[in-house]
Amino acid sequence: VLGQVNGFLSKHVKLTAYGQFGYSYTDRKDLDVSQADNQFFGRLGMLILSGDITDKLSWMVQYELFTSQLLKLYACYKPYSFFQVKIGRMKTCFTLENQMSPSVYETVNFSRVIERLAGFSGDVCGNQGGRDMGLQVGGELFKTSVDDYFLEYRVGVYNGSGLSMKDHNDAKDFAAWFTVQPVKGLKMGASAYIGKLNDDYTVVNDETGEETIYNTNMKRNRMALSTCYQTHRLTCRGGEYLWGKDGSINRRVFYALGYWFAIPSRLAVVAKLERYEADTAVSDSEMIYTVGGAYYITPKTRIMLNYAHFSYEKSVSVNELWAMSQIGF
Repeated sequence: VLGQVNGFLSKHVKLTAYGQFGYSYTDRKDLDVSQADNQFFGRLGMLILSGDITDKLSWMVQYELFTSQLLKLYACYKPYSFFQVKIGRMKTCFTLENQMSPSVYETVNFSRVIERLAGFSGDVCGNQGGRDMGLQVGGELFKTSVDDYFLEYRVGVYNGSGLSMKDHNDAKDFAAWFTVQPVKGLKMGASAYIGKLNDDYTVVNDETGEETIYNTNMKRNRMALSTCYQTHRLTCRGGEYLWGKDGSINRRVFYALGYWFAIPSRLAVVAKLERYEADTAVSDSEMIYTVGGAYYITPKTRIMLNYAHFSYEKSVSVNELWAMSQIGF
């Protein structure tokens, strides 16, 4: 019996995991804060189970230990390379960076693209990890080499409530992602997200002072253009340009990133430039400059060091230093 169980598990179940932890130092003196922030942190503790039930049917479960959250749980049916169906909780098919795993991301922190406009900590919907419950269709067409295709597409319909197991309104959110690869290693694409978010607002009676809370479905729409060139030693995302609309507020963000292995598969250096406008009608943009490097012990085990400089239009700047270790298999 044990032999049969082990044989089944080795064939149909795969376990992977990684953890991220480290130290950060933040100088906020320009923000009238008398004391700099410094702390040890635990970023992620991921456990991932996946497997193939048949050649065409697979599944995945992903659980985060620090927050005790189920991040992914879906089934995928892929009868052809040009057509697959996913149902369950998954990453939404919006922006290139959102669909990347933190275990392979080139800097310690995600870009403002993700944090503000793709369902992470700075988005109006709260930190959903860029995930949602829904149904997604996608695939690749026009094979150009052994593992490359000219066209990739994904289209999804989601609850729009993120990690919640149920929908919070009577509307569904839609996302679409398309990329082309005209030459090997170069991908250019566009994506869009159209949704509505439950938003509570308060109306105060001028005479009585009585407060009444109303609820409405606020628009949460996004569009993105993405480019990426990648070889074994070099990655250039130059980059992603996003527009967002939350209710009546228009937002805009851009980033470009370069990542180069000075020593193949061992030592890499990185540089990233970001610009974020929380409200295009107000002159209050944010520029972020990040430089750093990473030393790889294995493909999923590395040590990273990043320095980031935040510059604001109000003559305010912040400096951050991040050191992070990642252990994975």
